[in-house]
Amino acid sequence: MIAILGVITGILVNSMGGDVGGSNAGKLQADVAGINHMIALYLADGGSLAGLSSPQAIIDKMKRSRPQSEWQQHAGMVSGKLLDVRLQARMTTTSDPAGAQRALWDRTKQRFYIGTSGSGVKEFYLDNALASADYGTETRTKSLYAFNSGKTGWVWSNPGTPGTPNYMDPTATTPVTPASGFDPNETAPASSTPPTDSGGGSGGGDGGSGGGPGSQPTLAMLTTPIFTPSGGTFAFGSFPSTVAIVGAGPAGASLLMYSINGGSWQTYTGPIPLTPAMNIQAQNVSTRTAEFANSNVNSQTYYRLISGFTGTDTGSWGNAKGGPNLVTNTQNTDTTSTFKSGNTKLDLGGGQYLDAGMQNSISFTPAGFNNIAPNTWFDFGAMQLANGTTFYNSEATAVTLTVNLNLSQPAVSYTAYINLGLVSTPNTSDPLSSADVVQLLNPTTDFTITIDGVQYRLELQWQSLDPSSSVVQGNNLLIFEGATAAVELRARFTSNF
Repeated sequence: MIAILGVITGILVNSMGGDVGGSNAGKLQADVAGINHMIALYLADGGSLAGLSSPQAIIDKMKRSRPQSEWQQHAGMVSGKLLDVRLQARMTTTSDPAGAQRALWDRTKQRFYIGTSGSGVKEFYLDNALASADYGTETRTKSLYAFNSGKTGWVWSNPGTPGTPNYMDPTATTPVTPASGFDPNETAPASSTPPTDSGGGSGGGDGGSGGGPGSQPTLAMLTTPIFTPSGGTFAFGSFPSTVAIVGAGPAGASLLMYSINGGSWQTYTGPIPLTPAMNIQAQNVSTRTAEFANSNVNSQTYYRLISGFTGTDTGSWGNAKGGPNLVTNTQNTDTTSTFKSGNTKLDLGGGQYLDAGMQNSISFTPAGFNNIAPNTWFDFGAMQLANGTTFYNSEATAVTLTVNLNLSQPAVSYTAYINLGLVSTPNTSDPLSSADVVQLLNPTTDFTITIDGVQYRLELQWQSLDPSSSVVQGNNLLIFEGATAAVELRARFTSNF
């Protein structure tokens, strides 16, 4: 087993030590094969990957060592560490139209497999900055092979093997009692390597196609099947009803197989009916394993967007913040809600006051919406904002607009919170620098809903309706001094696919 570990480790390090900056299908497949070998050895050595789903977490788990007190009590690498501490996984979630491969983790089978969509490993690479990293130790359960603790010497026993092997007495055995020990004079079995002709091939300098003694043929990999149409996100009215799989292997040499949503594999016989959020995997499986290797697995997921959003909303102001001299006035109704702040009176002394007359104010009038397609901006509500004159740091610096959403399509009710920052600027001769600022602090609100596997989130933005009174700069709305600005609060339901 130690020899096998050494060979596999060498293969893995060599396959990962070359193309660090890029990745290709061949390298990724070789890396996955090597790491899967290591996973099998790790599990056989008593390790556990239960509950892990992050590829990097799985790799880092196998970088741990057994406690030194256990080093002489298990069969395997002395320390129990199976992977180079520099090994890293570069992840990708981007859908590639060309179907770029990535390594995906199968929690049920506890091994990596090759796919073309979803969150997976784009490439495995070595990070020299981790050369001295210490991933600690772990105590593992009993491995499949145990140290022969009742004897001395580097000999291992299988706890599941019946009987008591005689490790210390090399007495020759007889056919009658083959389990009494081992025969040091026994001849090695004949090689199982099939004979090769000595003159095959084209006779070139490299030996031609005949190969040298003991050479093994390289199996041709079956072509990866293709989906028509390929997976992705479709508008409600454009979602395909079926999908076909094309690209079967040679007749009689392979079977075109498919699996739906991680279920059992079936032989493909014709177009597959589609439902939203369905994941389908396809693979050409070799029936002549001496000639062909299985193809890569092609995995596609089909999402359907909702036809549209319909509903109403109402708003109310609250949670105002400001200095110790904060003055507020709030009026909340189902039609228009208004928030005012600031002291407009300047104390001239002797009981005399100068009243500037207009507080800073914001009003919100909700607008219903009907059959709004995903990722489309629409009028969420009208707003009026006044840049008044206030004194003694009495104006608000922040306020929250609570919006009650009542959707009929889909049927759901939700309360969203829109947080606004209010910045009152000193008045100067420059209208723009004197403009007060209303900041949209959470343009992506906390509203989320998932329909047919697609998650939607409510996003907001400003739109000035009168450039002479206000201007929009990103998430900031600037209202000129003394002006009352008409503004539209716009929204859209964005999808994650």
